[in-house]
Amino acid sequence: MSKIIVSVCGWCEADPEKVRFQLTTENGEEYITGTEWLELPESGDENNVGRDDYILECAGTAFATALDGEYDQVDVEVEG
Repeated sequence: MSKIIVSVCGWCEADPEKVRFQLTTENGEEYITGTEWLELPESGDENNVGRDDYILECAGTAFATALDGEYDQVDVEVEG
């Protein structure tokens, strides 16, 4: 079966209330909004988490609900 591969280069201004971040430490699955993430310190320490302890849950959601943005390049390829 063939695969469709989409390659994207661009940026977006994410809506803080519509994107979520997932904690990457061993404290279980915890999700927070972008608004909550912005309130955290840039780096965490042994007692508190920081922005660097989280990853963006879904880049697709960030682009789909973006306040602004631009695709510099979108390529579609077929494999197989």
